[in-house]
Formats: sequence, C-alpha cells, structure tokens
Amino acid sequence: MDQSSRMPSRLGLLLGGASWILTLLYFIGQLVAQAAWKTPYSLLDNRVSDLGNTECGRTLANAYICSPLHAVMNATFVVTGVLILLGLFLTRSIWPRRRLTTWGLILLGVAGVGRILIGLSPENVNVLFHVIGALNIPTGNAAMILLGLAIWHEHLGRRSRRAPKRDPHGASAASGAIELAWFSVLSGVIGFLGLLVGPFLVILTGHGGGLAERIALYPLIIWLIVFGLSFVKRRHSSVSDQAPAVDPAVSYVSADQIRVSRPKMGNEGQIRRSSTC
Repeated sequence: MDQSSRMPSRLGLLLGGASWILTLLYFIGQLVAQAAWKTPYSLLDNRVSDLGNTECGRTLANAYICSPLHAVMNATFVVTGVLILLGLFLTRSIWPRRRLTTWGLILLGVAGVGRILIGLSPENVNVLFHVIGALNIPTGNAAMILLGLAIWHEHLGRRSRRAPKRDPHGASAASGAIELAWFSVLSGVIGFLGLLVGPFLVILTGHGGGLAERIALYPLIIWLIVFGLSFVKRRHSSVSDQAPAVDPAVSYVSADQIRVSRPKMGNEGQIRRSSTC
C-alpha cells in the first residue's frame, strides 16, 4: 500500500488532534462539580467518581457524599470518552503499522468506551457497569505504553534501514518522535504506579484513595492533550513544508540547465556579430 494513501487528510488530522486537546474539559468539569460540593471535597480522599453520584448519602468509602452538579460530571465523562474515540478514529492511520500499535489503539478505544460507561452508570446507580467502565484506567495506561514502544521501534527501524535524509528538519523530527515515545511510556508507567500504590495507602494510612486514583487517571488526559498538540503542529508543518520538500533535486537541475544554456546564448550572439561584420 502506498504510504500517501495511509495518511489522514489535513482536515482529519487537525480535527483528530483538536478532539484530543479538548479532553482538557475533563479537568474543567471536575472543577465545576467540585465548586458545588456540599461538604469539604478532598483531593486526597474523594474519588473523581464521587462527583458523579446522583444522590446525597453515606457510602463505604466516604463519610458523606453530595454532588449537586453530578450531571455536569457525568456529562464530562461521556464527552471525554467520545473525544477519545473521535480523535482515535481520525488519526488511526498516522500511527506506525505494527502489532504494538494495533493493540495500543484497541486498548485506547476500550478506555474511551469505559469513560462513556462511567458517565452513563454512576457508582450509586449501577455498580457493575461502573466497575466495568473503570477498566478504562488500566487499559488507558497500557495503551500509552504500547503506543510509545511502537513509535520507538518504528524510528529505530527507520534508522537501521535508511540513510539520513538531506532534509534539515529530519533530525529534529526524529528527535521529537523519540521524546514522544519516552513521554508515552513514562505516562503509562506513572498511571500503573497510581493503581498499585492506592490500595497500600488506604490500608496503611486510611487516606490517599483519591490521590492515587488521580495519579492513575490524569496521565492519559495529559497524554491526549500533548499528542493532540503534536498532531495539530504536524498538520501545519506539513502544509508549510510541502512545496520545498517535493522538488529540491528538480530545482537544482533547472538552475544547472540555466547556467549551461547561458554560455550557448552568448556564443550564438558572437557568431551573429561576426557574420554581420
């Protein structure tokens, strides 16, 4: 398959990147819902899902929960999941064609569906579906690790198969891709650490469940925003660099031909002058 046929359109890449950038709404929705919380909301102990509880009352994990703007938080869950899936669909063909990529994108899609399921099934309404939706946390972290490894292996393979390009932007582009790969893997590892540390914090100290959940949740949102920005930047750079990237050899030959043809024109002019004299 031709490489150009696999590339997404400029508009698709722009919209896909913008969709992931808009997952910033996940943080905004939390701040809005927290502002209306009836009792002191603790980032250390209260979980994000508490903001989506549709009723006020006591639970096993917290003394008292009451979120008047639960609809805002649940809508935020759903919108975030939709944005993840939309960006995934629009940028799917830009990723390296590797098995790691396939599994990474599948897990990222599962994470998006999980966010939607959490918003549609608050923890006090349907515990089973809420717990199933919570699988978005490990699947999202695993997706970041796999996609980061896919980017890393892709650029290692290119370096071993191809000679360095003449394009002065090539080295910086490769360096940027490797940095994104490291960032992706590190984000997934941090997310898994949050999952592992959370239960120990609660058992040993009785606190920290909310903090650990945020350490496990937030890396994916930050990852989506960073990669969304990189896609938008790539879209603009591809537009600005398209013309000079296509014809460097042709322009060189054309200039050479001009230099060769000019002496010939001068010789012809001398011959004509001598014949007229």
